[in-house]
Amino acid sequence: MSALTASPGTWRVRGAPQQLWPTRIYQRTTPTSPDTHTLAQQILDRERADASLSLGVSNARKSASDVLSWDLPAIAALSGWIRDAALAVTDAGPDTPLTVSGWAVHYGHGGFHEVHAHHDSAVSGVYYLHTDARPSGALELFDPRPARLATASSDDNVLQQVQPHPGLLIAFPSWLRHAVAPHTAETPRLCIAFNVTVERP
Repeated sequence: MSALTASPGTWRVRGAPQQLWPTRIYQRTTPTSPDTHTLAQQILDRERADASLSLGVSNARKSASDVLSWDLPAIAALSGWIRDAALAVTDAGPDTPLTVSGWAVHYGHGGFHEVHAHHDSAVSGVYYLHTDARPSGALELFDPRPARLATASSDDNVLQQVQPHPGLLIAFPSWLRHAVAPHTAETPRLCIAFNVTVERP
């Protein structure tokens, strides 16, 4: 092997810093419309008839993970935005096959989600349909380096909070630990969470 080539797992530069394992976060604000409100109402209507899934959440309801298969204009648009986000986070090519699942989460007053990560997908994220005008129920993203969490002072930036608002879409690697801070408003906090599996050649 010549000095100008490198095999996988070796440094490609000499005498210069190289960044390893960055965490890419995708954020986009999408337009809301009557279609968005129709989707939110569909979620609330189906919630009355469907059993609630409550794993990891308190004072919140999770739907089944079939929301992105609903035949609604807002779902068609959202599916395209999720695809754009997944390709941006993973650097996958535009023709890469993706498998996407999504479920609605409806937080009531005091509702929150415990710290967790997703082990069975490549990209995870959330799209907000309805939130309070005041800051409430922030998405919390945690520094993924365990040693950093153990040694950081209270002034260090080991936690990033994202305040939700209608139309906001956030996506990130599924291994990134995240949580939802308590929703302190009386108005509901309604979102669609999603997972994306990327099929690599």
